Amino acid sequence: MGVQLETGGKSKGAKPNINVTPLVDVVLVLLIIFMVVLPNVQDGKPIEMVKVDQAEKSTEGGEPLTVTINAQEVYTLDKADTTRAEVLATLKAEFARDPGRQVLLRADAGLPYKTVRAMFADIQSIGFKVIALAVGVSAEWKAKHGG
Repeated sequence: MGVQLETGGKSKGAKPNINVTPLVDVVLVLLIIFMVVLPNVQDGKPIEMVKVDQAEKSTEGGEPLTVTINAQEVYTLDKADTTRAEVLATLKAEFARDPGRQVLLRADAGLPYKTVRAMFADIQSIGFKVIALAVGVSAEWKAKHGG
């Protein structure tokens, strides 16, 4: 903390002058830490999402069952790696318990579409009415495709 002394005039004594430089330094360091750490914190497995121009927001409540398929076709139900058959068996059991539950299907953009579509069709055949496809929003879509 600095002090400013006045040599002339009516006011006598010290006038405090706060140095904000250390505060700014700490805030900038915290900002850099959050900018580096937060993009690496993801829900579930890291996969490259299909990019779309504008993604819809889910309006219905409740936590959906999340099925993730990565580029090596490893299936994950919520947070547990498993086989495709085990995912479908678990989904059948969940549908019997709660038929109104939602399913969120996340698939790596590098997967062949037939793999994603086959999984989507199998989830539909179980009876789930709400199946959402997770996508990422693409900011560079218009620039790349002239739109």
